[in-house]
Amino acid sequence: MLPLVHPRLWLAGALLLATGIIVGSLLPGPVVAPVGGHDKLEHVGAYFVLTLWMVGLVERRWYPTAALAALALGAALEVAQGLLTVTRQADVFDLVADGGGVAFALTLAYLGIGGWAGRLERWLGAGP
Repeated sequence: MLPLVHPRLWLAGALLLATGIIVGSLLPGPVVAPVGGHDKLEHVGAYFVLTLWMVGLVERRWYPTAALAALALGAALEVAQGLLTVTRQADVFDLVADGGGVAFALTLAYLGIGGWAGRLERWLGAGP
């Protein structure tokens, strides 16, 4: 993890995002109507935000690990939807959409957005 002034706050944000994805994925039926009728956009967006948040907290060498963690969450939730719910079903295309969001965030991280939390803390005068 980057040397952040408020690491627990940043990690709490990541856990909050992950928890929101987990709850939204396992609650009965769609909690929110799909964006424009396309739930795949929700998958892309959710995993994009989660991955972008995570790459903001870690050094560049950990970006692939952050991306794999987000994809692992998506895969685990698809399995859970298939095994643990009666109103949801596992869908490989949901996982593909998750991967699209992860890939987009990872690309932006490598283009310079990664590590944004440290820069934000410095900009706000809270960082080293």
